[in-house]
Amino acid sequence: MAVEDAHALVIGISQYLHEPGLHPTQDAEDIAAVLADPACCGYPPAAVHTLLEAAATRDAILAALDALARDTREASTVFIYYSGHGCRARGANDGIYYLVPVDAVGLSHDELERTAISSTVLSARLRAIPAGRLTVVLDCCRAADLAEAELGWAVSPLSRGRGRAVIAASRPTDSAYAMPGQRNSVLTGLLLEGLRGAAPGVAGVIRICDLFTYVQEHVAAGPLDQHPVFKAELEENYPIAQLRGGAPAPLVLPPPPDDAPYDAFLSYCHGDPADRAWVLRTVVPYLEGRGLKLCLEHRDFRLGAPRIKETDRAVAHSRYTIAVFTPAYLGDAFEEFQALLGAYEAIESRTPCLIPLLRKRCDLAMHMRMTEALDVSQDDEVPAALERLAVALRQPPRPRLDA
Repeated sequence: MAVEDAHALVIGISQYLHEPGLHPTQDAEDIAAVLADPACCGYPPAAVHTLLEAAATRDAILAALDALARDTREASTVFIYYSGHGCRARGANDGIYYLVPVDAVGLSHDELERTAISSTVLSARLRAIPAGRLTVVLDCCRAADLAEAELGWAVSPLSRGRGRAVIAASRPTDSAYAMPGQRNSVLTGLLLEGLRGAAPGVAGVIRICDLFTYVQEHVAAGPLDQHPVFKAELEENYPIAQLRGGAPAPLVLPPPPDDAPYDAFLSYCHGDPADRAWVLRTVVPYLEGRGLKLCLEHRDFRLGAPRIKETDRAVAHSRYTIAVFTPAYLGDAFEEFQALLGAYEAIESRTPCLIPLLRKRCDLAMHMRMTEALDVSQDDEVPAALERLAVALRQPPRPRLDA
């Protein structure tokens, strides 16, 4: 797995200039190594920047965050890791949480405001990073304070891109543990295991939600009173590492769960050559090559029959309706009608049976944004996305929670 436009900032502090230290670990060094490992995360080594021990001053950390804002764009991937002290001001009840650089002084509000990095300051720096995928890992005590909405780093204001997530080592009332003699802290040790391939994955990649699930379940199974926290605003459960070995297991689909004549009705813009070529050369061969039965307008609509009636039949006789969203699709009144009919079927049956594929970035109306879409806009991610789609098409539509 190689990610060309990927950037990382890895900060690790155990020995402070003016404050008590922490158990020394190799957390930051190991995180930097796994990010640059082409068999795991595949970040360009030159784009993995580290600030370790004495180098992790307040000015240096803020300058590195400013550099990420300057050097990245919406298509970029950014990973920020921090291991060190985290605290509130002594006796404070103002909702301000601080990351503690190596040169921080004191625990009073005024001292921390001057020498540490408050949640307010960090929030502003993170919001300035335009990357579409931003992952922040905070391995420090009471780290979830930073992810709580009232503290200024609410995840939702950061949602300028397709995925923004924070993994915090502990609840606001918890500690983050590093055991004496161990190379890594509890959280980072499991994070490294997951990134190296131990976390579950599909089609050769591990995704951010799967990574956290692996970490959380293993921390919960341990003897320590530590509770990792995950906060995210996601358009997609984006890939973050390569599954062990990079070789996906052969895809074996279950038998159809019902007697629907078709697994899916596939709706796309027939009048756009690029849309038509992608669907007929990529999507259809992949899905039908795995035994799925698709209803296609050019092949399965009855000649001479009204298109509206044939669309109604296709939607009604298919377990799912797949709509390939592109600007051309949304600009064609009849193609958009097919998606609306699929959405209406989902409302009437009270089951989520419309699956949008977001092939090209486009402005979606509110009723279209209400349905979770599968992002297939990046060609290198299409195989994994189609595998997820194939598995989903053989699952019975789940009743909505309010059904």
